[in-house]
Amino acid sequence: MQHNQYLPDIEIGISVWRTLALLAGSVAFALLGASVVFGWLSDGTPDTGFLVLSYLSIVLFGGGACMFAWQLSSPKRAVIFISRQGIRDARSSRTLTPWQSVEAVSIQRVRSQKFVVLKLLPGQTPSTGATGALMDAANKMIGVDGIPIGVTALAVSAEGLLDTCNTYLAAARAMKTRPLPSA
Repeated sequence: MQHNQYLPDIEIGISVWRTLALLAGSVAFALLGASVVFGWLSDGTPDTGFLVLSYLSIVLFGGGACMFAWQLSSPKRAVIFISRQGIRDARSSRTLTPWQSVEAVSIQRVRSQKFVVLKLLPGQTPSTGATGALMDAANKMIGVDGIPIGVTALAVSAEGLLDTCNTYLAAARAMKTRPLPSA
């Protein structure tokens, strides 16, 4: 019997409650921006910088509210897929990242947000396309070296995802080093 044959394929979805909280926050900030733009809360005209910031608030938080509402429209949909072969975050990649290309898995914090980061072996590059290459460059600018998996709206904690990833990574390494049985 092989050690990793007992590891089931795992699908992780979003947390409805966390996503509802993010939706409420996004709607609140979009409405705050709209109240400044349309003068709902004050009689005077805001200065140009504050007005630009309010328009940006409407666009960014309104877009976030739309994204979170869309996620809530199919709450049972899985976004993280973990198998004996690798891991895939459907939010950012269409392809599986094989465990053989992962050097280490860790948790990194950027401000108040936690990410599980897959550090790839030297010479390995994530196959995420042109948009992924831009995101990879942006991630390196903020100090994230590898493939980040955001856990904010997931139905699992960063520590739980880290433990699961390390279990599957260890099983993949054990399979790689195990000699084949002779016939």
